[in-house]
Formats: sequence, structure tokens, C-alpha cells
Amino acid sequence: MGGYATSQAIRLGSNLILTRLLFPSMFGVMAIVSAIMAGLVLFTDLGLRENIIQSRRGDDPVFLNTVWSIQILRGVSLWLISVLLSAGLYVADHYGWVATRTVYASPLLPFLIPVSTLAVLIAAFEPTWTSTASRKLQQSKITLIELSSQLGSILVMLVWVWLDRSIWALVVGGLSANIIRNIIVYYIIPGEPNRWQWEREAVQEVFHFGKWIFLASIVGFLFNNGDRLLLGGLITAQELGVYTVAFFLVSSISHMVSRLVGNVAFPALSEARRERPTELRRVYYHFRLLFDAGLLFFAGFFYMTGESIIHLLYDSRYHEAGRIMEILALLLVAVRYNLADQCFIVLGKPKYMTYLIAVRTTAMFLLLPWAYRHYQLTGAIWAIVASYFISIPVTFYLKHKLHLLHLGREVYTLPILGVGVLVGWAFLKVVSAWR
Repeated sequence: MGGYATSQAIRLGSNLILTRLLFPSMFGVMAIVSAIMAGLVLFTDLGLRENIIQSRRGDDPVFLNTVWSIQILRGVSLWLISVLLSAGLYVADHYGWVATRTVYASPLLPFLIPVSTLAVLIAAFEPTWTSTASRKLQQSKITLIELSSQLGSILVMLVWVWLDRSIWALVVGGLSANIIRNIIVYYIIPGEPNRWQWEREAVQEVFHFGKWIFLASIVGFLFNNGDRLLLGGLITAQELGVYTVAFFLVSSISHMVSRLVGNVAFPALSEARRERPTELRRVYYHFRLLFDAGLLFFAGFFYMTGESIIHLLYDSRYHEAGRIMEILALLLVAVRYNLADQCFIVLGKPKYMTYLIAVRTTAMFLLLPWAYRHYQLTGAIWAIVASYFISIPVTFYLKHKLHLLHLGREVYTLPILGVGVLVGWAFLKVVSAWR
């Protein structure tokens, strides 16, 4: 949590600087680039890291080398696909098949995609050491690697934007983060290097485990990036840039939870399942208490203070993000149920996670265009929030089926939402008196 808080502070500081030096439309275009990159990664996700963490062969060098070999082949394939995708987008734009006022009509977009996706290719050569460290809950080393690569990339980005105030500063920042990370892992952190190896049994295990992760990643991409992909075809780059700022602030909290789930909760739940199966529900609600406290508090706080926070941090070009942030804050109430998805994977039921994400994704792709057509951007934002809540009854049913549900522990943290609202109200009073 300390590492993540430091990371978000650095990210916020750089964001405040960059939003003053670059135009909002640049952030709108990069939001689409990032969504496309995420799509390429998740549409081919086999759960390699998760497989290493939960597999009984997670410490076997032959298994790890095979996973690393699969990882490299996947990275090369993804970059080649990005080149083909960019060529297709360039042709579509050239022949006027793309609406002129939308983000997809940006003349730079076909060139930004393949260059930005080089980051995926670079990341493919990262050793499996970081995954085995997560398996053993060695979080201090991983946190130091992540913070070091983030600081280095931000310095590169700020120097670039100071010399050339263009969108390429954001691209170079993403590339440098993966380059620095690999340099640290290969040359500074001691560990057994991977080598090319291809064991048939290991490949079969990876693909058997990964088939449901693959499907979950596809629908997960559509859900996690569907808002920007859909809005990119409905609103201007300027408007999408403003939305991205609001989403960035709210998602900083949900990303913190995702980081803790991936790096701490999932390995701990896997360990409990392997060694103490009867303790799984207790461990699950132990983490839920922590996540509920943070998510419910910030949901209430941001709902009350979104406009004030935006006005304090950003210039007038971004002030419309304030109300958007207040609405988006409510999705944090639903995010706390996502920990159950990891329990389903641990119990060998990744298909349950796929079902839940599919429900959320379907809701977003049906509700958002309809809401925008009838209620414009505000309606679309409410549709995004609603799509997070729609799968909660299904989550309850599946948890009951697997003997994970405890109704009392599901509701007794809800008053924390009211605490967040009260603290937000007090914050507004202080700001008003200060002004």
C-alpha cells in the first residue's frame, strides 16, 4: 500500500504538470492508444503470471522457462498485430470511413499505436522472477522495481515534453518504463536467468488453465476499456481528454485495490487453498474488510468533493471533469465485490469470473450508447456506473454456491460510505472558508 500510494503521488504530480503543458485532446488520443494496447494484451492473455503463482510447479525451472518462451512468442505476435491494425486504421481514415470529429480520425493515431506497442514487446522479455517473487509474497523487491521504473520513465517524459510539447512525450514515457524495468530485473536483481525451453506438459498446463483466463481477459478488456472505446466514437478528443482526467482520479483508488488483489490477496488466497482449505472464507473476508474500508470511504468522499478537487488541481479547461468524477465515484462501491473473482480462480472455477465480467460488459455496451442518445454525456456516465453494479446479484449466488457467502459481513461495512460523505462535506466547508 505504501508503494502504491507513492506511485500514485508521483503519477498525480506528473499528470498535473503534463496537463498544463499539453492540450486535453492529446490525452484523449492517448486514451484510445492505451485502450487498444490493453485490448491486444488482454485478447491474448493466458494468465501466465497467475499460473506461476497458483501452480504446484511454480518453482520448477523447466516450467518457468516454458512460460517465458510462450511469453516472448506472444509479445512478438502482439506487436505484428498492432502494425496491421495501424495500417487498417490509416486506410480507413484515408478513404473517409471514420467520422471526422471523433478521436479515431486523428492523423497521428495510426503511427502512435505501433510505436506505443513496442512497450508490450519489451515487456515480453521480462524474466519470470517477478512472478515467482509474487508467489512467495516478496512484495518489497517488486515494489522497488516498479517505483524505480516509474520514476525513470516520468523523468524521461518530462524532459521530452520540456523540449518538445507533443504527444510523443507520452509515448516515450511508456516505452522507457519497460526498458528501465528490464534493465533493473536483468542486471541489478539477482536471480536465475530464463532460457528458451519448450516442455509439452508445461504448455498443456498453461493452456488448460489459461483458456478461461483468456475468455475473461477478452470480456474484461471490453468492460475496462469499453467506456473510452465507445465514447471515442461519440464525443470529441477534447471531451474524452476531460473524461480521462476524471476517470484517472477515481481509478487511482480502484487500481490500488487491483494491485493489492493481484500482488497480495491472490497469492495469499492461493496459499490458503493449497494448505488450509477450510480457512479460505476467513482469509477472503479478512481482505474484504480492508478493501471495503478504503473503497466505501473514497466513494462517499469523491461524490461530495469531485468538483472542488478538479478546481483545485486543474485549470479551467478541465473543470467539466468535476461532475463526471462525482458520478464515477459511485462505481467504487461495486468494485469491492471483484475480490470474489480471484476466489473463483483459486477454487478452479475461472469460468465463474468470466460469466460475471460478461454480464458487466454486456450491460455497458447496451446501456452506454442508449443513455448517450437520450441523455448525452451525463447519461453515459451513469450507464458506466450502473454496469459495475449489475453483476452483484450473480456474485452473491455464486459465492453462496461455493460456501463463501456471509451476509452479515457483506453489509456491516456500509456505514463507512456515510463517513466518507461526512468527511467530504467537512472538506467542502474548509475549502469554502479558505476561499
